[in-house]
Amino acid sequence: MNYLHNYLTENFIFIMIIVGTYFVVSMKSTVDLSLKTRMVINMSLLLAMSINDAYLNYLNEINAVGWQVFVAEVLYYATKPLPMAALIGMSDKTYKRNYIPALINLVLYICYFWYDRTAVLSSGVVEPNFLVRHTYIVTEWVYWVIFLCILNVKFYKKTNNNPLGIFLYISILMTANIMDSFGIRPGIMLKTYAVAFLLYYLIIHVYISQQVNEEKDIKLREQRLSMMLSQIQPHFLYNTLNTITALCRINPKLAEETTVKFSKYLRENMYSMGKADTHPFEQELEHIKIYLEIEKLRFGDRLNVEYHIEATDFEVPVLTLQPIVENAVKHGICKRIEGGTIRIETRKSGNDRIIVIADNGEGFDTSDIYSDGKPHIGIFNANERLKNTLKTEMEISSLVGVGTKVTIIIPGKKAAIKELVGDRREIHSIGR
Repeated sequence: MNYLHNYLTENFIFIMIIVGTYFVVSMKSTVDLSLKTRMVINMSLLLAMSINDAYLNYLNEINAVGWQVFVAEVLYYATKPLPMAALIGMSDKTYKRNYIPALINLVLYICYFWYDRTAVLSSGVVEPNFLVRHTYIVTEWVYWVIFLCILNVKFYKKTNNNPLGIFLYISILMTANIMDSFGIRPGIMLKTYAVAFLLYYLIIHVYISQQVNEEKDIKLREQRLSMMLSQIQPHFLYNTLNTITALCRINPKLAEETTVKFSKYLRENMYSMGKADTHPFEQELEHIKIYLEIEKLRFGDRLNVEYHIEATDFEVPVLTLQPIVENAVKHGICKRIEGGTIRIETRKSGNDRIIVIADNGEGFDTSDIYSDGKPHIGIFNANERLKNTLKTEMEISSLVGVGTKVTIIIPGKKAAIKELVGDRREIHSIGR
């Protein structure tokens, strides 16, 4: 009874890790069931090995002889490489093959048991020689070679992960293995493997949870982008159709030209709904020009447009600049009786491309951009698309009664970039 008490006291943390792992694994999560099953098996293996080790020490203390001691010795040495095999199995899909060296090690000890069974029965004394006592060490180092090869392929060749964390992970395990094998700190190997298994499971759990959240975030983002791309102002449609109807009476030729432009405008919108990346700036500019030409039919001399295009050799997210121009017309120019001017310009700045869309309209409070459902939701959506696609943002400066200026800097390295899906970034601010 005292020996059991001592065992529980000395291995309290180890046992709590095992029990804690059972509890963590039983919780509902996105981790694969097969990985959970392996975790339970691996932790149970460590617990069984710890109990067998303690039982063997107990038998030695009471000077027990015979089959009990021999079987405990064989189990002790035969199962030594199994935690390493289990660790490899956690990171390698072909983990069943990795148990072959452990099975060979087990067969060697069974053969030794079978060969010496007569001596054991007659004398009851078990004194394995040095070679037999340390055969499992050879198997363990075979596993280390396998493990390092797997990590080399997974972490050094196929990914750009920093190897420092893996190096420390391996160093700790190898140190514990050596200290246990040569009797420096008996029992430390099992405790270290228990921590290693639990740590590995928690890392996988966090990684999978992040993947699930990223997938949800991507789907949500795609839905919002689809909604943004499908946004065509209803008032613009009604007003354009009314304008065409009026032109049919006074200027049929202009009505025909406007209908063609409007058809091209709608076709571009419908085409853009099926795209999720970028297109040439020239294509976006052509779409904006059609929109402004149609609006100019309504506002006449009240709407003036100036183009200062010095750079066109870059790409922008589809239908991202149009909402900014629409905002300038609807909330800037048309609110002034005398109208105003919209200026669209592009220029080079080193490797970057700069887009400026400015108007001398009414201006607005830039804090309205942050609220969904506000009049400037189009600018908010456009900024989201710029962030998600080109990893850049627009800078907005606006003064009520003076006008609004929107500046977009397209980084040189991203001039022809395509949308990067899965990079989770939160919107914190829009530069002003």
